Amino acid sequence: MLTKLSNLLDELNEKEKTALAGGLYSTALLKEIRALISQWFNTTNDMLIETFTISAVALAVYEAKYMSKVFGGKHKELKGEQLYKAAKRVPLAGGALVDELLSTIAEVARQRVEYAIRDGLNTGVTNQEIIQRILGTKRLKYEDGLLNSSKIDIERTVRTIRSHISNQAYLNSYKQLKFEHVRFVSVLDGRTSKICAALDSSVWNINDPTKKVPPLHPHCRSILVPTHENGQLVGSRAFIMDERKFRDIPKNEREQLIGQLDANMSFKEFFKLTDDFFQKEWLGPKRYQLYKEGQFDFDKFFDPEGRLYTLEELKELDERAFKVLGL
Repeated sequence: MLTKLSNLLDELNEKEKTALAGGLYSTALLKEIRALISQWFNTTNDMLIETFTISAVALAVYEAKYMSKVFGGKHKELKGEQLYKAAKRVPLAGGALVDELLSTIAEVARQRVEYAIRDGLNTGVTNQEIIQRILGTKRLKYEDGLLNSSKIDIERTVRTIRSHISNQAYLNSYKQLKFEHVRFVSVLDGRTSKICAALDSSVWNINDPTKKVPPLHPHCRSILVPTHENGQLVGSRAFIMDERKFRDIPKNEREQLIGQLDANMSFKEFFKLTDDFFQKEWLGPKRYQLYKEGQFDFDKFFDPEGRLYTLEELKELDERAFKVLGL
């Protein structure tokens, strides 16, 4: 595709270059360029949806069976296609549906390529430089190209959608197994988002429409687990007192940073056990100062929905503390 695109760009006269830079496709050659780009990304979109559907159906079946096995129960067997269709009918946090998210990937990628062409023509760079901007440079293993950005978008979106499918399959299993309550469980480490940390250990009736169902954001690692009305869990949960991934922590540091805590310990309680460096990195310097010196409780940094208050909003809530600390 890029070779053909390069050849077509080489055939453009000055008038056509000006038209293309302005988003006009007024000649047969310009229309051919537009058709080439559209065909490329339509094919990408179709392949992405087809491939993802196969893996999503298998994932839904696996997750449903896994939860049944974990909790030692049996429920009506659902086909993977049914589970996947059900998950697609439920919007993710923010309102987007699965099909919309998948289709957006190809559309955004197409726009990036079109914008790169227009910008290149408008700024007078060579056609070769335009193609290089799309593909990337060999020196950087093509990681600086727009196509790599699209690849990253695909990976991020697919991971988020797979998390959505898993959590919807879990919920379906919990209901089939007659559980009445669910508990929000985040990950106890420095990479956990503010909203997931704030919601950690929250308990809802399983049919409560206001319950927060992960994923709440890209790369969300939180899940809902079944529990009794009191929200108590059995066992322990792992923690990493660091913002780095496990594999990035040197082996000689792991013993003091990684361990197990009671399963019922919330992120708020875990946060109190962490050192000053962890707290400052996670909260940021000004919120950390409010936390350590201004007697701001952990919960005070969040609104009832788990959203992190801005510093301006916090100042409105407690202007006296800001004045005392000189913030």
